[in-house]
Amino acid sequence: MFDQHSPVGVLDSGIGGFSVVRQVQRLLPGENLLYFGDGAHIPYGNHGEKTIAAMARYMFRFMEERGVKALLVACNTISCVVEQCRDVVSCPVFSAVQAGADAAARLEADKVGVISTVFTHNSRIYPKKIQALSPRKVVVLSCGCPDLARLVEHSLGDPAGMARVEENLRLELDPMVRKEGVECCVLGCTHYPLVADSIHRLYPGLPLIDPAEEMARSLMTYLDRERLSNPQRGPGTLTVYTTGDVAEYALRARQVGLERVAGVEFYPPMEIV
Repeated sequence: MFDQHSPVGVLDSGIGGFSVVRQVQRLLPGENLLYFGDGAHIPYGNHGEKTIAAMARYMFRFMEERGVKALLVACNTISCVVEQCRDVVSCPVFSAVQAGADAAARLEADKVGVISTVFTHNSRIYPKKIQALSPRKVVVLSCGCPDLARLVEHSLGDPAGMARVEENLRLELDPMVRKEGVECCVLGCTHYPLVADSIHRLYPGLPLIDPAEEMARSLMTYLDRERLSNPQRGPGTLTVYTTGDVAEYALRARQVGLERVAGVEFYPPMEIV
């Protein structure tokens, strides 16, 4: 059972969910956060649906055992199978895809672009949700990027690596932006906001929709409404767990500006058979 003092959980396939943590720390500095990044199995978007759902349930159980009062599914790919996992946890679950679709549907745009992992793209979940939510007859163009999340995961702070990231961004976004003329772009993978500065530099004036901001606002509304906001006077802490490289996660947390990191710990990955 959870209460006001219980932590908020954030999970992702890798470090991409740090973009969500960053927004939560900005809006809700008093909350204690638990983060799980499944670095051993990235990129999730290249796995099949059954494997993704099994790995997601593994992380959901981790969070339930630690009594989180809300769970933010930062990974857009996991958000595509989230209905297969809700029974594992007793707390509310916030989906990155739902947050991104809600934000896109509110815009006065006739042509919306979405970049995501291949699995998210193939599911067509973003076009379906945005078109169902929008009061306008909106066209949604989706692009699945097989390599971008992996490149971002391992390239932050490395000039040569970031050059490869920007090359991949041009490869994936040029047709959508320069040929199709999308009016905005949903960053449909939480790794992508970590390189938003690069996207702005390559495509000046292109509005970007970051589901992380929407998720943090939805979390704040929920905690206020249910009187579950942490009453502690001091700032909350962040504890990171990963199935990947602990040293790399600690480095990435510093690079993206996460605050009050109490520790970065290894957690054994689920075995894929």
